[in-house]
Amino acid sequence: MSTSASPATADLITGLLIDRFDVDPDAVRPDVRMTDLLVDSLMVVEMAITLKDELRVDATEDELRELTLAEFAARLDERRLDERRLDESSLDERRAG
Repeated sequence: MSTSASPATADLITGLLIDRFDVDPDAVRPDVRMTDLLVDSLMVVEMAITLKDELRVDATEDELRELTLAEFAARLDERRLDERRLDESSLDERRAG
């Protein structure tokens, strides 16, 4: 698995961490574990819900506990890309049918 996310995804997550979760901007670095940024269980759950609402992508609590920011952003990038491909494929099928 790649650990490089598009700047847009990494920036979106960084923005959420700083703006919604009041994480110190100096602490938000690609190599930092998400659990070091989301310091309690409630923050982890809230982040998963926020990502679903804001980016329309599922994130598990385990991912938020185990991955670095860079790894997590890359994983979400893959999911967002997969979702776009599915949407485009469904649209193509409707047009053809």
